[in-house]
Amino acid sequence: MLSTNKNSTSDMKIYKWTNPKKVNLQQPFLYHICINTGQAEFNYIGKASKKSRLNEYRRNVAKILDGKARRPKTKRNGEPQSPGNLRYRYVHLVLALAHKQNWEIKHYPIENVEKDNLNDREQQVIKELNTTCENFGLNEKQTWEIEELEALSLELLKGLK
Repeated sequence: MLSTNKNSTSDMKIYKWTNPKKVNLQQPFLYHICINTGQAEFNYIGKASKKSRLNEYRRNVAKILDGKARRPKTKRNGEPQSPGNLRYRYVHLVLALAHKQNWEIKHYPIENVEKDNLNDREQQVIKELNTTCENFGLNEKQTWEIEELEALSLELLKGLK
């Protein structure tokens, strides 16, 4: 379960991913994020080549809760960041809202996949679990900017009632 401490992200206990299936994280793998609101269950399937990919979600949730863009508007070399790099994926919105609402989050690797087959297997599992469905699937949803957080959160909460 999530912490109810809401002071600042440095004080917060943001959810942790687990590895109940003992997937080898030194090899490419697929992972599942499941968010249960008590009224609905949101699902997301992703792929990763490194274990660090799993930690990126927690960092993004912390940034969202601090009201920060996904990345700075300018790169280290002074060039502007591409618009897509400033935007969060919809799964990040639901994870941040889950933290605020104290919803149950399960985030775990589900299977190892050969690197050459990673994209195809990801699409296969997305289709099997129907994580692109209009209401509660989180794959293939729109991306969003931090300025849209409040409106999108209210819209999502309204849709659950």
